[in-house]
Amino acid sequence: MKKGNRLPERLYALAMWVVSAAFAVFLIGLGGLVIDDLPRRAGDVSYQPHYPEALLRRDRAIDSEQDTLRTQRESDEIALTAAQSATSSAKEAFQAWIETRKATTDQRQDTELTRRTEVLEQLQRLEHQATQKIEAIDQRAHELGQQKTAIEQERDTIAQAYRPVYARAVFMAQLRVFLMRLAFTLPLLLLSAWLVMRKRQSAYWPLYRGFVLASLYAFFVELVPYLPSYGGYVRYGVGALLTVIVCVVLIRNMQAYLARRRIAEAESEKERRQRVDREQAYAKIEKRICPDCDRPIARTEGMDTNFCVHCGLTLYQHCLRCDTRNMAFNRFCLSCGAEDLGQAPEKACSDVGPAEGTQIAGAGPQTTI
Repeated sequence: MKKGNRLPERLYALAMWVVSAAFAVFLIGLGGLVIDDLPRRAGDVSYQPHYPEALLRRDRAIDSEQDTLRTQRESDEIALTAAQSATSSAKEAFQAWIETRKATTDQRQDTELTRRTEVLEQLQRLEHQATQKIEAIDQRAHELGQQKTAIEQERDTIAQAYRPVYARAVFMAQLRVFLMRLAFTLPLLLLSAWLVMRKRQSAYWPLYRGFVLASLYAFFVELVPYLPSYGGYVRYGVGALLTVIVCVVLIRNMQAYLARRRIAEAESEKERRQRVDREQAYAKIEKRICPDCDRPIARTEGMDTNFCVHCGLTLYQHCLRCDTRNMAFNRFCLSCGAEDLGQAPEKACSDVGPAEGTQIAGAGPQTTI
């Protein structure tokens, strides 16, 4: 949008940007519906190594035997606790009887002493047997634990060997998702690049611009982040490719512009001034830039600048009717309203005397610098 443009033109340009943005929003919404139907993940690729059946049977047998040993140990612990309690009670009773025996010194109680001693020894043997059972169970559980560790190590070895197979399966699944989403995205990007390169001067460029914005949003915001392994590669790769394309386009445009400038500078001043757009000329001259060669307008203190010192384009000229200094691109004089500032109007020529009219006709347009 240029500062020198008329208000309707600026409003029209703003309205076209609004149309582009609205079109892009609707396309983004439509693309979002399509994206929701596209797969976002590689699917359910499960990690299931193939273990030998013999190894699995050994593992199950060890688990079953360990469960049995845990149950048996719980029962033996209950029996050991009961035996220890009985032995402790028998010891206390025996100790009390011994004290009584010492006090009475009755020889007839020797038989009872022998019987009580045998009972206590029997209880101690039962306690010892229960302890041995528990120790045997613990020893067997230890052996099973070692076998279980060996099986786990063997399973880990098999799993390590299977990981490349699993990684390959995940890679192929992600590749299918990537190709599917790329098949949706790449045509949009290619079409957008073609529109930017070929249709920027089209009357329907606002619609094309909205499509370009929507395709860029769909690629860099909605599609790429859902690609788990390829998102970064695609984002930066396409970004680099677009940068190269833009750079090539800019270089070619600059070369074409310089070639046009060389051809234009070889033309006459009148042809070049007719080619310059009036609105752009007003905006550039206001910024002290030549509207033809785009170089700064040279200024000298105490002297009006009427021509570009670089290309010779007429910037200001005096009205032939009232001698008012006007911008050369004015269609009418800003003082008297005369048209065609570089030529004397017929009314002005009819109002002057014969001698004065002859002088003007012979001298031609006079420009004061």
